[in-house]
Amino acid sequence: MADTSTIETQPDSSSLKHSTLRPGAVIALIASMLLVGTSFGAVAPLVSSLLETRGFNEYFTGGVSAMLAVAIAVFSPAVGKLVERVGSQRINFIGLLGQALGFAGLGLALAYYEPLLFLVRFELGAAANMTFIAAEVALLRGVAAAIRGRVMAAYGSSLAVGFSSGVFFSDWAYDRIGLWCFGLVAAAALFIAPIAWWGMRGAIGKPSPHVASKDLEISASPLAWRSLWLSLFGAIVFGALDMAIAGTYPVEGQRLGLTRSEAMNIVGFTALGMVFSQPLCGWLADKFGARKTLAGIGIFGILCCIAAGVLSQRVLAGEKIWATVAFVGIGVGVGGTYPVSLKILGDRTPPEKLPIANARFSMLYGYASLFGPILSAFAIDVMESFGYLGWAVPGLSGVTMAILLALVMWDRKKKP
Repeated sequence: MADTSTIETQPDSSSLKHSTLRPGAVIALIASMLLVGTSFGAVAPLVSSLLETRGFNEYFTGGVSAMLAVAIAVFSPAVGKLVERVGSQRINFIGLLGQALGFAGLGLALAYYEPLLFLVRFELGAAANMTFIAAEVALLRGVAAAIRGRVMAAYGSSLAVGFSSGVFFSDWAYDRIGLWCFGLVAAAALFIAPIAWWGMRGAIGKPSPHVASKDLEISASPLAWRSLWLSLFGAIVFGALDMAIAGTYPVEGQRLGLTRSEAMNIVGFTALGMVFSQPLCGWLADKFGARKTLAGIGIFGILCCIAAGVLSQRVLAGEKIWATVAFVGIGVGVGGTYPVSLKILGDRTPPEKLPIANARFSMLYGYASLFGPILSAFAIDVMESFGYLGWAVPGLSGVTMAILLALVMWDRKKKP
């Protein structure tokens, strides 16, 4: 049976307009996501490495990483409604200010009392969630369906570029200025916030038209969630594996004998794989269909996970480079899933339902980001006890990719 995912998700003629986003709005959205990505990259692996060095166990470290995800999962439904009622501009601005506060709090918690990291990471998650939902709703509404995959890939790449930059920058900055590196990221957030406010002025940042006019009948019909399962699982793949790799591979890598910098370099190059894969996967989804693209991602990802598991056990025997290459491949699979899933979400969701659908997408990303590091920490414990340390993060990634591939086949049967 031929893949008809490009046909099945074709929107009505009203959504095939040219993009309504102004250049200023595009700059604002990309700058916002660069900051979110930088915060994730600068915080998760560096904090995990510091806690491992200070003697905290993998469950404490995984729990700290997971608190950001708890906040995303808890607040996503409310943030989706707020975007409908007050608009993307205000919610994005508040989120950026909240991230500045959280970055400053990280430095203080690490300096004085590490258990406060749970509270600070929760606040950072709530703030980042505002930027996630506000930016994605604005893009999904303002971009023509015919180029949605490529535009969402550019958007996702800005997140991944920020993440990889954050990994490399944080390690370099910490070696030179210590905990003040978190203050630098806080200052960047305060710098970007007014730029984002200016860029999202106008209709793109305002409340939904049907909410502003109190014409709520438009959104009275229920959303067909079953048609979005494949898209929503993409959020799970990205959330679980992104945070598991960033939050716990530094622990596994250091227990394998790598230095902090070597382990963080692997995480950083994995993030680079996410950067480079997203434009390609977005183009492939627009050209050949979302399902074919996700199937290819699943197969490629499984193969790279197997290679990463084998090579991770040999990192001290001169296999660091090849282990890093395998992890880059995992990053390609994880990163490519994100824009394709958002394309499916935009193609299969009526415009007036996008805030609600995107809030569900972010909520599942949050829950996956919560359980990903916890499951990964458990896997490290189990694999270490059986002498298979090095398979924990690759194994979790491989199982997740296998489920994605199975769901692609299910979606093909249910929606031919």
